[in-house]
Order: sequence, then C-alpha cells, then structure tokens
Amino acid sequence: MVLPEKPGFQVSRVPATEEGARTIWDIEIAAQNDSNKKNNSSIGELLWPAHLQRKVEGPKRASDGQDNEIRRMTPMLGDPKNIYLLITEEATNKPVAFAWWAHSKGQTTAQWAEGYSNRYRPPTMNGALMDATGGDLIQLYVLPNYQRQGLGGLLVAFGVHEADKLGLPAYNEASPEGLGLYLKHRFKEVDRVTVDSELWGGPKGDFNSYGLLYREAS
Repeated sequence: MVLPEKPGFQVSRVPATEEGARTIWDIEIAAQNDSNKKNNSSIGELLWPAHLQRKVEGPKRASDGQDNEIRRMTPMLGDPKNIYLLITEEATNKPVAFAWWAHSKGQTTAQWAEGYSNRYRPPTMNGALMDATGGDLIQLYVLPNYQRQGLGGLLVAFGVHEADKLGLPAYNEASPEGLGLYLKHRFKEVDRVTVDSELWGGPKGDFNSYGLLYREAS
C-alpha cells in the first residue's frame, strides 16, 4: 500500500491501539462540534449523549463511557477490511485529519447487508436518528483550522484509488458543504436525505441534509 504525500504533513496508518482510537475520536468530536456551530445544527447533541461528547480543549479527562467506546473501537483499527489513515502536521506533530475506508471484497450482497445491520453502535446513541440521516457509512474529518488545505482531498483520492485497485464501486454520504470534494473524484449524487431535527427533539427549523454518493470503479 502506497500512502499519499503532502509537503508539511505525514500520512500514516492509524495504529491499532487505544491511543490511536482516542486520537481519531478527538478529531471527529472537534470537527463535528465545529460543523454544528457553523450550521447552527443540533445534530451532534441529538445523536450522541453528553457523556460521549468529550471536548478536546483543555485537560483531557474522558468519562468511563468514552473509555469504553475507545476500547471497543480499537479492534476495528486492526481489521484488514478497514483502512484508517491519519494525517499529522510535521512541524507540531499534531494529528489533524483522518479517514476510514472499508471494503467488502469477497462478500456477497447478503453477507455485507447482514454485517452492516449488525454493526456495533454505542447503546446510548440515537440509532434511529443515525439511520434517518444516512447511516454513517464512511468517516472523514479534518480539524477546523486545517480545512481548505487539500487534506480531505488527499484522503478521498487515496480511498478511491484503493477501490479501483480492488475493482469495487465506492459509496459515501456528504453534507452539502462537503459534496464538491467527492464530485471532483467522480462520485455522483444519487439521492438526497433531509431530516427535520425538530422531530427528534431539535429546535424548530433545524434541518440536516446529506447527499448519498456512488462512484463506479475505473
């Protein structure tokens, strides 16, 4: 596997350790909090209970619930069907972005569907709302101060390159803000999901929209 390169940044596999899991957890929470703030969205609070929404500013003190989730995530990092890539800023040695790509090579459609329906999700998560908003197929997060620097594109390009090598189509979901990134890599929007957050306890007029994307293998 040839990892992508970008001056000033190092790209590596996320280590299959609790430290590796905690690193990507921190990036995801920070990016989600920023997105919710920019879009005046309550989706993060509705999906995840407070004890799992660990803030990354200041001293890091995880709750028992967060530690349990991180321990559950760790084996996924070592699963050969999962590819977790981490981008670190070389000057500061700070992890700033990550992506998770999974493939289903060798599985039938029925086997994939069974695995997806039985996938682990935290018992305290609002699973019905997660399903309504698309299902969280693939993860790609960049810290707010490092967005618009090509890091997300680097991670997408790697994922579709691996899919092409395997001869597999790729699919994903994206917010309207992130849609253009995937369209540049030959994804096509095949459907759009819009969820009224008020139905799930959110404020009146709070909507979340996601494009469902598909890309044929080259």
